[in-house]
Amino acid sequence: MNNLNAFESVVEYLENIVQSSDEVDYNIISKIVSCPAPLFQRIFTYVTGISINEYLRRRRLTLAGHDIRNGNEKIIDIATKYGFNSHASFTRAFKEHHNVSPSSVRKDGEKLNDHPRTSFTDIRIVGGKRIMAELKKIEYAQFGSRKVVGMMKMTSFQKAGEECWSAAFKEGVFDKIQQEVEQWFCKDIDDYVGLGHMSKFEGKDNFQYIIGKYVELDAPVPENMYAEDIASGTVAKIWIEADNLNDIIDSAYLICFEAIEKTGYKIDFENFYWCDVYTYDRYCKPIEKGQKIILDYLLPVIKDE
Repeated sequence: MNNLNAFESVVEYLENIVQSSDEVDYNIISKIVSCPAPLFQRIFTYVTGISINEYLRRRRLTLAGHDIRNGNEKIIDIATKYGFNSHASFTRAFKEHHNVSPSSVRKDGEKLNDHPRTSFTDIRIVGGKRIMAELKKIEYAQFGSRKVVGMMKMTSFQKAGEECWSAAFKEGVFDKIQQEVEQWFCKDIDDYVGLGHMSKFEGKDNFQYIIGKYVELDAPVPENMYAEDIASGTVAKIWIEADNLNDIIDSAYLICFEAIEKTGYKIDFENFYWCDVYTYDRYCKPIEKGQKIILDYLLPVIKDE
């Protein structure tokens, strides 16, 4: 599926529920874009600057303002129509968005602060003004079965850095893995300090995150660490470069999706995982020298028939 068309379909779904009190069904969004909803939420927030729920709130307040100004319907009925439970909560949200009260709009025709419909087709995904990172390389490889071992937490995009990476270094996770299972390290990845392996996405923004390393299936698991098997298959190996880590992370999925799609593959969402690899040569050494960094990504893919 073309990613821009899929994103536009999500906007169409949101616009269809704007004029109701329906909440966002993230299962529907996941099916539309064929990817875990938390990942798409990150893309949506990065490209539009606001979350999906905030987009829906602003669009509802925009349409509510037009209904008040142009119609005779009671304000409380308009509030209910757009999902607000009380006159007070609606008035508070309305003032926050439009900087005027609902009654003043109807009475005095005050100017409204409209939030227009988002259109992904107007956004250049690669090379666009919001993209601060650059695709440096994409290639495909056949990975044999393996497992990832390390520290595991259920976390979110907002908390992953502090909860997982900081804790992993503080607890000496990589030193322990190096000491106990170095001889079982997978040899088909360039030397790296560690990797972050996301999978099992649940709810709005919750997923399993393992900070550790890839090892052979028969490797022992260090005490108090977690291990998960990974099936064999084709993997996209993608390098993304930027001035800093945040710029890479913010645009990585868009760049990866676009690159994979253009090269005749698609992400294998049935066996989906998202892995960021921090190599010595492309990440650690450049940071020490104050140079641009490259973060490696690994994603399972299949041929786009």
